[in-house]
Amino acid sequence: MLLSKSSGLSIYLPPALYVSGRFVEGEVELDLEQLQQDNVQEVHVKLRGYAFTSYIINTTVMTERVPLVPDQVSQSLWSRGSAQHLTGERTIRIPFRLEVPPDAPPSFKYSSFKKSGSGSIRYAVTAVGVRPGALHLNRRARVPLALVPRDIEGLRVRERLSALEGEQVAQWRTATKEEKIRRGLWGDYSTVQVQLSIPDERVLPLFTPIPVIIKIQSATPPVSRTKAEGSDTDKPVFPPVPDAYNKVEFKLERKSFVSAQKIYYEKSVSDVVVFSRQSSETPNADTPEKEWVPLGSGSSKGSWVQRATFRTTIRLDCPPSFAIDSIKCEYRLVVQVPFPGVGNNVEVVMPVTVTSGIDVPIIRDRPGAETSGALTEFLDLPPDYWNDDKDTDWEDSKKD
Repeated sequence: MLLSKSSGLSIYLPPALYVSGRFVEGEVELDLEQLQQDNVQEVHVKLRGYAFTSYIINTTVMTERVPLVPDQVSQSLWSRGSAQHLTGERTIRIPFRLEVPPDAPPSFKYSSFKKSGSGSIRYAVTAVGVRPGALHLNRRARVPLALVPRDIEGLRVRERLSALEGEQVAQWRTATKEEKIRRGLWGDYSTVQVQLSIPDERVLPLFTPIPVIIKIQSATPPVSRTKAEGSDTDKPVFPPVPDAYNKVEFKLERKSFVSAQKIYYEKSVSDVVVFSRQSSETPNADTPEKEWVPLGSGSSKGSWVQRATFRTTIRLDCPPSFAIDSIKCEYRLVVQVPFPGVGNNVEVVMPVTVTSGIDVPIIRDRPGAETSGALTEFLDLPPDYWNDDKDTDWEDSKKD
């Protein structure tokens, strides 16, 4: 249970991944004695959401804050003199139910490496104790929450992928990169090819097993069969292919675009996760012995061909892809394969659209919440997304 306490107000909110177009439900506990001492006249609760962006150029800081939730998404809970005030109890708990706008973008937090640009999309439930007079600041408590867009299409994809066994994928989407490389400055070129395959789906939903196949192949320059048989067949030939999954860099990259006041604009590319470095990954690896392949029927020449195939499964827990006027977030899967020699690394890139695959809020501590696809993970957000201490960005005015 997420909890925030402040000057007679306490918010109790279930730890959950909330969804646009649905409801955020919880309770506000009122300490009536404290509220009376503070001369609080009325208490209401509201859902707040903002897109914050900033950009630093030289010594100038440009900032922009765009509201994402209308002021009308609020609920009056208590007022002085009401029947609730006359219960005789010192504390009372009042439930609330707030509807998330259907077009709300996902929770997000980004800061560039050089700290020149930053952007975030943040949501919170705020309880406000209203005090009369311009010099008397309102009392408030606030609980940040994580939110993703409602996603019917991704939900269907998640159901299909979660039901797969082995490689029962009806159709694969494949990206291929082929390059000519050589060991040094001179000599004949070898051919290398890297191939990345994932299920042919328009979107990739969160918290879902996504099968992946990475195929790598190299072929030496054509030589005669006599020369090939005269070489030491036990030695690896150039260019060798990786013999282990962790020798390949397979990762998810994020492209973030941030603007402030429609004047300054920054694009940044960063690694979200490197799957091939995760200790939990246990891919299926197939690395057969090199094979002599003739150029054609009756040809006296051919090439040594080496192959490696890695089959694995990935899961995504990043904020979904989205675009608003001031912030844009895109993703791509990247496979980088190192080959010996200068400038011989080969990279294949596949743009992907990440969606939530969620239709209703996922309450983490609710019995049976995991039955619809084992949604045991949570959205990957940095710690400062949840840090509300000394956070003044939320308030236009303490009298709000």
